Amino acid sequence: MRRATRAVMTLAAAGVMGVASAGAAQASAYGASPIQPFSYTTSAGAAKSVPYGCALVHSVIGEGTNITAQTASVDCAGWAAMRDGLFCDVRVSFVFTDTAGRSTDPVSQTLSGCRTLGIRLSNPDMPVDVEPGRACVKLYVNGEKTARATSCHVISS
Repeated sequence: MRRATRAVMTLAAAGVMGVASAGAAQASAYGASPIQPFSYTTSAGAAKSVPYGCALVHSVIGEGTNITAQTASVDCAGWAAMRDGLFCDVRVSFVFTDTAGRSTDPVSQTLSGCRTLGIRLSNPDMPVDVEPGRACVKLYVNGEKTARATSCHVISS
């Protein structure tokens, strides 16, 4: 029951933020993937706990395989939005993977410090022509090697 309630709350939060699930697009695409709750300790020793209610938002602007812009942001709703400094030393990696499974080298952007609002990063390597496949972003915090959330869009010609 708790799991079902959490799933409904996460979907409701995404709806409140005006986002839909990530999916296929032949032109521009916009979507969000929920960030599962997690806890960590910052390098300064502060304990952080990210609750339900946050999402990794990913937008791809372009047409076909020509991508002119790509951004990633974190949006939170409800209780999560009222908490200060949930995400510390944020890194977002942008990567394209073609239908054969070949990936580009990840392009990463970082934000130092701790924040809940104002997390928005863009891929600096735009515009670019890519092969059909997927455009993904991965969210990392606090210098961790494991992504806390991933959002992808299908790129087709």
